[in-house]
Amino acid sequence: MKALLIQRRALRDMEQACTYYEEHAPHMVPDLALELDAALLHVQRNPGTGSPCWGVQLGLLGLRVWRLSQFPYVIFYFDHPHKIEVVRVLHQASDIPTHLEP
Repeated sequence: MKALLIQRRALRDMEQACTYYEEHAPHMVPDLALELDAALLHVQRNPGTGSPCWGVQLGLLGLRVWRLSQFPYVIFYFDHPHKIEVVRVLHQASDIPTHLEP
């Protein structure tokens, strides 16, 4: 299994998601944390299963996306030869192209 590298922006994204749920639906925070962990593990074990749709659309070759099933968030990552690099974890309704600009 490849190493998982989570960029600072992605960590901040996950913290912001948890903060939102702490304020608006605190009973959901444990479920969000569990789903984020499961999704990151899935990406690490099965990097090729993420969709390349956003990478193609934005011209970011190799960018893949994996959607959480119970929460409206998506994980954006690159599958490198020796690691998986998670670059963002964004709400599906956010301005995704702006958030993915270099």
